[in-house]
Amino acid sequence: MSNIDVRNRGDASARPLCYHCLESYASADADRHTVPVSCEAVCPRCKMMPACYTCRNMYCACEVHQH
Repeated sequence: MSNIDVRNRGDASARPLCYHCLESYASADADRHTVPVSCEAVCPRCKMMPACYTCRNMYCACEVHQH
């Protein structure tokens, strides 16, 4: 199968996986997975992480990255 066939199939297998949440994403969703969000958190784990990131620090009070 050539590269052109894979791009035209439209399935998720040709999409990149997000490093933070391991979901595949299309170019329309790229900002949610690649652009850092300024959450103003004091937590060092989620500071400047993308919106898809879920902080697992039990003391984190960040509304953006808790869920």
